[in-house]
Amino acid sequence: MNRNMVLAILLSSAIYIVWFGFVSPPQKTEVKNQAESKETAAHKPAETSNSARLDINSVSKNQKKGSAITIKSEKAAFLIEPFSAEINDIIYSGPVSEINLSLSQNSAFLRTLENLDWKKETNDSLSAVFSASLSKEIKVKKIFSFSKEQGINKLVLEFKNNSSKKFSIPSFPIELGPGLGTAKSEMKENPDNCKADYTYMEEGKKHPSVSHIKESYEKGDWIWAGLNNRYFLFAIFNEGDLKEIKTEKKEIDGKKYPLMSIYSKSFDIAPGETKNIIIPFYAGAKDYKLLKSLGKGLDRAVDFGFFSPISKLADSALHFFHSKTGNYGIAIILLSITIQIIIFPLSMKSYKAMAVMKKLQPEMQALQVKYKDDPKRMNTELMELYKKYGANPLSGCWPMLLQIPVFFALYTALRNSWNLHGASFAFWIKDLSAKDPYYALPILMGALMFLQQHISPQTGGDPAQAKIMKWMPLLFTFMFLSLPSGLVIYWIINSFFSLGQTLYLKNSEENGKN
Repeated sequence: MNRNMVLAILLSSAIYIVWFGFVSPPQKTEVKNQAESKETAAHKPAETSNSARLDINSVSKNQKKGSAITIKSEKAAFLIEPFSAEINDIIYSGPVSEINLSLSQNSAFLRTLENLDWKKETNDSLSAVFSASLSKEIKVKKIFSFSKEQGINKLVLEFKNNSSKKFSIPSFPIELGPGLGTAKSEMKENPDNCKADYTYMEEGKKHPSVSHIKESYEKGDWIWAGLNNRYFLFAIFNEGDLKEIKTEKKEIDGKKYPLMSIYSKSFDIAPGETKNIIIPFYAGAKDYKLLKSLGKGLDRAVDFGFFSPISKLADSALHFFHSKTGNYGIAIILLSITIQIIIFPLSMKSYKAMAVMKKLQPEMQALQVKYKDDPKRMNTELMELYKKYGANPLSGCWPMLLQIPVFFALYTALRNSWNLHGASFAFWIKDLSAKDPYYALPILMGALMFLQQHISPQTGGDPAQAKIMKWMPLLFTFMFLSLPSGLVIYWIINSFFSLGQTLYLKNSEENGKN
C-alpha cells in the first residue's frame, strides 16, 4: 500500500467519523409532546348513545403459567404461553448455535389482552387457537398462523358479540419486548444496537423510510413497526386496525432495552357481529435478500450505512460468488480480484504518476531552496515544472480514493449481513464476520504493507510525513485486529495486487520499458 493510499484512508476515515459523529443528522426520531388530556382522549373508546362500553383494564390479572406450546418452522421454534396466549420466546436456529430472541422471562412478543383467562382450543404443526371471554357477551380468540419457511406469520384477534346490543371496544396495546435477543457474540453491543423502529412513506419518495422511535409515534400511517438489532427483526404490519406506537425503556441485567406498545383502534361491534383485527408479523434474521422478497419495506431494517448503494452491490456480488463456490471466504477473494481488475488502469496510472514525481524530486527540491523566501514564485515554478513533464501531484491519490467507499461498504456488508455470521472460510477462520482469533491475518496484512512501503517509489516531501508513514503498517495492523476477518482478507488481496503492480512498474522502469 503506497503512502497516498494510506493518507486517503486516514482522511476518509476522519471525514466518515466527523460526518456521523457531528454533522449527519440521526435517523428521524418521533418524540411525544402532548398534554395529558390529549393522551387520554387518544385512548378514549368510541361512544354512541346505543353502545355499551367495555373496560378492558378492569379484568383481573391472569396469574396462571403453563407448559409452553411449541410451533416449529424451518428456522425457528415459537414458544406460546397457553394461559396468556403470547409468544414468550422464539428459539432461532443459527449457524453457530441456537439463539433466544426473548431476553428475559418478562419479555414477550404479541402480548395483548393477557389479563383474560385464555384457554387453548386447538393447535397443529403451524397454528394455534386460544379463546377467552372479554365479558359475558363478548368472546375473543387469538388465532396464530405460522409460515413453514421463514416468511410472514399472522395473528388474528377475533371479537364476537353474542348479545343483542352494540358494544364499544376501546383501544388496547400489543406489546413487543422489552428488547430482542441476538447471537452471543453480539450481546455486549446489543443494548446499543436494539432499537424500536417503524417505516412510513415520505412524500415524493419511491421507497419507505425507516426511523427510530424515542417515545411515541401518534400517526397511523406507518407500514411496519418493531424491534430491530444487528441481526434480527420482530416486526408487525399495519393493516389499518392499528394506530399509535409508544416505547419505554426497561432494564434487563443492568442494561436498558425498548419495550414497544402498539395500540389498536377502538371500534364498535354490532349484535351478532364478528370483528377481526389482522396482525401479520415477521420474526427472524435480517437476510436482506429474503426481506426484499417479502416486500412491505422490510429490507429497510438492514442498515447498509452511508455508502448504501455500494454496500448493497457488494452484498449482491458476495451472494453471487457464494452461489458459485459455496464458500464466502472464496467469494470475498473473488470480489477483491474483480474490484482490482476494474480499477487496474487507474491504479497503474497512480503508480506511474508517483514514479514521475520521484524523478522530479531533485528539480523540485532545487526550486524549493531557490524560492524559499518567495512561496508564490515557488508555487508558480513548480506548476511550470509539472506542466513541462506532464506530472500531476494529485493523480497518484485520486484513483486510490475510489477504493475508500468500497472499503467502508464492504465493512458494513460484512458486519451487518446475517448470511456471513458463522460463515467459515478455511483452517481457523470459522466466522468471517468476526475477528481473526489468532490475529494471523492482520499480521500478514501488516507485513505486506511494510514490504510494499519499502519498494514503492518515494516522492520525498515533508520529513515528518515520512516518519508517520514509517509507522503506518504497524498502526493499520492494530486497527485491523478487531475488524471482521472477511474484511482483512479483502485488504490482503488488495495488498497483494498493489505489491504486484509496484514490482511490475519498478521492473519496467529498471529495464527502460516505460
